Amino acid sequence: MEELISRINTKIHIPHCKRLDRGVDYYLDKDTLCPNWGQVKKICSENVGADMPPLIKERRRKGSSPSGIVFEILLAGEATARRLQAAVASNPSSLGPLRQLASTRVDESYGAVTICVDMREGGGTSKGLHSMCDLLDGHRVPYVVREIKVADYLFFVNNKLAPVMVERKSVDDVANSLADGRWQRQQRNMRIAQYLLGGGKKRKCQMSYLIEGDVSKRTVHGGNVGRRSWGQ
Repeated sequence: MEELISRINTKIHIPHCKRLDRGVDYYLDKDTLCPNWGQVKKICSENVGADMPPLIKERRRKGSSPSGIVFEILLAGEATARRLQAAVASNPSSLGPLRQLASTRVDESYGAVTICVDMREGGGTSKGLHSMCDLLDGHRVPYVVREIKVADYLFFVNNKLAPVMVERKSVDDVANSLADGRWQRQQRNMRIAQYLLGGGKKRKCQMSYLIEGDVSKRTVHGGNVGRRSWGQ
């Protein structure tokens, strides 16, 4: 286990991906909610992916290491590793922001609801997306990160898409959007999606905005909030 942690850390080259910098005992604690170690546990599980068996297996072998725990790569893991190596060699690409909760099921306390987060939310991987995902991981909130073109957040109940769309904006972003026309374009896209998700003309789909920031505390000069004017 100690060698596995060391090897994982040598493969982390993205600034916003946290290293496994705690002792082994920390990760062995069943109450530890480390999202990074959760990814390791994920590929040990029976639910790695669609029709995909476990890739590695945790075994206890006294004397083999200080922790007495080793991880054995299975045949499915070897085959998957070879496919990934071939794919990377033939078509190199940058690492994407797609993430999800490392869990095989949705906790009953969340009512079988899973949040779908747009991959550009929080500024994307270069800014706050991974920090937000780490927070969701820490609270065991069921989520997936995907590309969403009609909103920042959608919701799934079991395997069905819920008729709810949420767009999140800061006060400054609202002002910028109104000024450069993005607000109108986003409204049109959301209205089309509302029509499709809400059963046609009935539009039984809730379209919501989450506005962050206190307007009363913003510095306003000549009608400007941030760099844009509310009057434009």
